[in-house]
Amino acid sequence: MRAFQLSLRTAIAVPFAALFAATVALQAVTQHRQITDLIDQESVRLLDAITNTSRGRLAEFLEAPFLIQRSIGDAIARHGLYQPGNLKPVYQHLQGIFSELYTDHQQISLLSFGSQTGEYAGIRRDASARSGFKLILKDGSTRGLMNVYEDATPTKVAAAFPHYDPRVRPWYAPVAQSGMALWSPIYTTAGERGDVTISAASPVVVKGQLVGVMEADVRLDTLNRFLREEPLRGQGQIFITDAQGRMVAHSEPGALVSDRQDTAGQRERLSVDQSASAQIRAAGAYLQQAPTTAEGTGFRFTVQGEQYFGRVTRYADARGIDWRIVVLLPESDLLGDSRSSSRRALLATAAIAVLGLILGLWVIERAARPILMTAEAANRIARGEWSTGIEKSSPLLETTILVHAFNQMAERLQRSFNQMRELLIYDSLTQLLTRRGLLEQANWTEPQPAVLTLVGLDAFRAINDNVGYGTGDRLLQAVSERLRARLPAPVLMARLGGDEFALLHLAGGESSTQAQIAKAVLALFSTPFSAGADEVMVHASVGVVGGHLRGDDLPEWLRNASIALGEAKRRGLNQCVVFEPSMAEQSKERARLATELRQALEKDQFLVHYQPVIELATGRVSGAEALLRWHSPTRGMVPPGVFIPVAEESDLILALGDWVLRRATRDIAEQLPRLPEGFDLHVNVSARQLIQSDFPAALQQVLATSGLPPQHLTLELTESVLIEGDAVTGQRLARIRALGVKIAIDDFGTGYSSLAYLSRLPFDCVKVDQSFVRNLLDSPQNAAIVTAVLNMSQGFGVTVVAEGVETQAAAQRLREMGCASAQGYWFGRPALLQEMDLSVRSLDGDGTGSPPTPPTSPTPSSAPSTPSTQA
Repeated sequence: MRAFQLSLRTAIAVPFAALFAATVALQAVTQHRQITDLIDQESVRLLDAITNTSRGRLAEFLEAPFLIQRSIGDAIARHGLYQPGNLKPVYQHLQGIFSELYTDHQQISLLSFGSQTGEYAGIRRDASARSGFKLILKDGSTRGLMNVYEDATPTKVAAAFPHYDPRVRPWYAPVAQSGMALWSPIYTTAGERGDVTISAASPVVVKGQLVGVMEADVRLDTLNRFLREEPLRGQGQIFITDAQGRMVAHSEPGALVSDRQDTAGQRERLSVDQSASAQIRAAGAYLQQAPTTAEGTGFRFTVQGEQYFGRVTRYADARGIDWRIVVLLPESDLLGDSRSSSRRALLATAAIAVLGLILGLWVIERAARPILMTAEAANRIARGEWSTGIEKSSPLLETTILVHAFNQMAERLQRSFNQMRELLIYDSLTQLLTRRGLLEQANWTEPQPAVLTLVGLDAFRAINDNVGYGTGDRLLQAVSERLRARLPAPVLMARLGGDEFALLHLAGGESSTQAQIAKAVLALFSTPFSAGADEVMVHASVGVVGGHLRGDDLPEWLRNASIALGEAKRRGLNQCVVFEPSMAEQSKERARLATELRQALEKDQFLVHYQPVIELATGRVSGAEALLRWHSPTRGMVPPGVFIPVAEESDLILALGDWVLRRATRDIAEQLPRLPEGFDLHVNVSARQLIQSDFPAALQQVLATSGLPPQHLTLELTESVLIEGDAVTGQRLARIRALGVKIAIDDFGTGYSSLAYLSRLPFDCVKVDQSFVRNLLDSPQNAAIVTAVLNMSQGFGVTVVAEGVETQAAAQRLREMGCASAQGYWFGRPALLQEMDLSVRSLDGDGTGSPPTPPTSPTPSSAPSTPSTQA
């Protein structure tokens, strides 16, 4: 069989024609790409310019009403203009301010004030009024009606509305509840005009009490005019939507709201898909897909044969605005008729190319004709006319080599892709699914019963620190192997990262089934795990979500399970919590509180109070415990039990603990000369602080900076910190004591109270928990416990401080039992250092160092000796 061969004419003409055509095509593509790149660059530049200009102008446009109404609200409060029942001073002030100072701010359509008692006064811009303004009033003079007057004075009523209450309006209620200046949602006004507006509102506070809310209205039609006046817009369009895709403003003719009203009487706002502009409607499909960021996201589309370039940018204001600014530019605005000119030039080039190709083929034909004739002659000779041998030409193999090389490259790429996907879907350490793999496996669309358990290993970080990360990795592998071996199918298992495992049980969503599954999971951690040569006992906490699951809902289930797992960890070791909807709100509240805590630390809103420690034998003040207090400007005095758990979850406990340690040592060092001799400062240290490897060095630096001699400082640690500790903890405590700082065991008796760990760890003081001291006189058991602690402490050679002493009888009884020191409300409540009573106490008096007073019923409150960052 003869191998495939090409004729000489074909071998020359086809490459020539192909090369010529490729050159012309390359020129056309290059020219098209240059034009396209130029248009793209110009579109990006112009879109950036318009977007940045619009954002800046919009910020100034909206900031003015916000600042104006806040300044007016401050003036009302400062000058006492609000008088219940008579709002004349208020509206006269509003009318004067509006007409004389702010008349040029055309975006403000109304300035008004609503009181806590339901009264209302406003000045509205109105071209039909003789003065250009109308008065809207509801106070004692209007007899329960809201009157709209024909002018800025209460002379002739143009319209009256019964049952108007500003306190339920969208601009009033959120501000009154939060006590913060906010933007209202977009709403329909209650007057005869029914304007669609957005309001900037601020609370008006007099002597710490909310008396009302001041607001300034910005009508949406003024926003439309504002967008139309954008100088860089050209033939383009600018419009603004909210996060739900409803229209806020646009630069084009057409309405923003429909004539329909919802159940609350608000006119329904049009969505982007309902806009009268075909360009805005076309852009709507891209707005749903494009991520909205402050930097903006670009897109393009074609409408009616015209290509448009768009950019959507987020415009957000923490005071209540979350909008999207969208800029649309037609291609004709960028380069005029450049593209059509490019097409004409391309057609001319193509025509010249065809002529050149024809000419080239003719030249080839002329050049190849002698060779063809020779070939024909050779062919005739081959038929016998002339006997001669002709060497056969070689076939063209280059394309075959290229295809073969490409196929090899494609195969390698395919293998690399499969390996990469394997890493994305499966965890390389445990061979369980990853989070992405779990989400891909849950690809069903119909709801089916399921239970999701999120398992988090307790104190896994301490395990890594104690036995090393290699053993920690082997422990994770052992946990995954036990999960695979002992959990009944069908279960989808995934490692979500770190020490968390997700187990999706595809059966039963009832409450009883959830509890059984959770117990079965916890039971897997009742025996040690083999991690190489080590046997490691590890506990776990479990968060549970159950019910009927669709695949698309799995991310929400994972989030809810994580919330439940967090609650389980807060309750202690080896706990299981089933998710409840209220937990999500609690999680949000903790997040808000964590944010406020971070701001409070930055704004120095924390205080240190000191509770004296009294020597029972002499009544003298021997020291004091430093206690953290948070005075929030919005929440008031926040109980430590509320914000300390949040601080521990968000790692703020480290910053708070460091702050308390530095502040307390500095305070005591400055006042040490006037304090009693041997004064001892007690500061609580959290477990998170102690596990920091650099804590002893940081403590030494604190002492050096404050100037406090180390023998005057005692660090209080809870029993749980010592129980969970190990040899590393003991070494750190030894380093701390080597500095001259003393160690106290806080809340003694409430934990394990093991003599074994007491004998191993260095300490100098035991603080008896208040739960035993409070009922000392009424409970023989508590008295026996206190006696045992005193005897044990004497054997260890350490001092004892009794916490929570609230009565004279308890103090005397402790002294009789041989207790050295005590603290509690009977001796003094926590107070600022300069306010702390340093006088000698008398156990026959009231415990405060002052002369005895007639006995009164004991105060039910107590002074628990809790960590300095807690109580």
